[in-house]
Amino acid sequence: MKTFLLPDLGEGLTDSEIVAWRVKEGDAVELNQPLADIETAKAVVELPSPYEGTIAKLHAAEGETVDVGAPLIDFELAGDEAPAPSGSDASAEDEPAPSPEGGPVATPADTVAEVRDAPAPEEKPEKVSVLVGHITVHGGKPTRKRRAWDVEPFTRQERPSGRPNRAMPPVRKLAKERGIDLQSVRPSGRDGLVTRADLEAAGTASGPQAQPQPASTREKVTGLRKHTAAAMTQSALTVPHAATFHQVDVTETLALARSGDASFLALASRAILLAAKRWPDVTAAFHADTMELERFAHINLGIAVSTDRGLVVASIDEAESMDALELTAAIKDRATRAREGSLTMAELTSSNITISNVGVFGVDGGIPILNPGESAIIALGAVRRMPWEHEGEIVLRDVCTVTVSFDHRVLDGREAAGFLADIAAVLERPALALAR
Repeated sequence: MKTFLLPDLGEGLTDSEIVAWRVKEGDAVELNQPLADIETAKAVVELPSPYEGTIAKLHAAEGETVDVGAPLIDFELAGDEAPAPSGSDASAEDEPAPSPEGGPVATPADTVAEVRDAPAPEEKPEKVSVLVGHITVHGGKPTRKRRAWDVEPFTRQERPSGRPNRAMPPVRKLAKERGIDLQSVRPSGRDGLVTRADLEAAGTASGPQAQPQPASTREKVTGLRKHTAAAMTQSALTVPHAATFHQVDVTETLALARSGDASFLALASRAILLAAKRWPDVTAAFHADTMELERFAHINLGIAVSTDRGLVVASIDEAESMDALELTAAIKDRATRAREGSLTMAELTSSNITISNVGVFGVDGGIPILNPGESAIIALGAVRRMPWEHEGEIVLRDVCTVTVSFDHRVLDGREAAGFLADIAAVLERPALALAR
């Protein structure tokens, strides 16, 4: 019997939620076969099996939060054998046998002498399975050897038809609030997940719910929302935030976006990247423990994406090397995979400056809190048609409020204002944004 403890999946987490089990008790599993979908602070990931054997016991149910280091699964390992008898349990077969010719029986002393004179048997190394690769033990001393993987990928067996419906935490919450039984809903999501649209369809088909709704409900904050709450609290309490605003005439940028293949957000991103080259400290990181300022060789642009699980910042690495069309494709890719929960850990942690397009929610602007480890975040407000002075006349123009929130330990007011003014200059003359 081997007990598998929930590991830290690389984010420094203290716990994770079991979204869905891929196996059940009694199932035979292979090494690295997916065991469960685990919700971490930033994504839903597959947990691979560290052993080959049989599932003896699952220590947690779906939807339950498990502490890192707590028992998760008991395995009956393949090839487990009972220990050989020893000491007083030795059978009569262990007694010395008479010689075939009826000669004298070999005494223990004679046996010891023969063993001493005989050559030592070749020591066989012992293999010990671990989570990644394996360890070979020679003479009681472990040495690690990289595992040679088979080229044929593992094919997961189809789940039994009787498996309960599954859903992401926000959908489960909505179903609970509306009194809808998930098992009565026909799922349409990826891997058989019940989606918000499925609940809407089920509610329309069944009509108004007869059960009265409670005055209030409580739900434990876990996963991404728990991580975001802690990170934003830490950022707000430890970083001296300051902000500067500017209303920008984006008429030409908006017209360019409508007439071409580059999105407005991609053109605005190009403006930010060009301005950041002139003000490199906006992408620097301040290390308070050592009082050092770390500057980076590339600009990794973070895109804030709102998902059902909460806010995610997806990074586009080395964004300064991309043109507007490449940025358009990259932003679309990151936003899609952020909502699917399929971004890699590197894509969720490598940004050094962030842009938040709050205008898509219909607001004119705001003061965003810095993404931990970064020195600047830019908020784009909604584009409004309003009277504006243009070439000596008052005319209707498309105007957007741009906000730069910054770490006052890294940037002062002059640098932040200069950075914002350069962003505005490019947005007012968007042809500059098309240049590399």
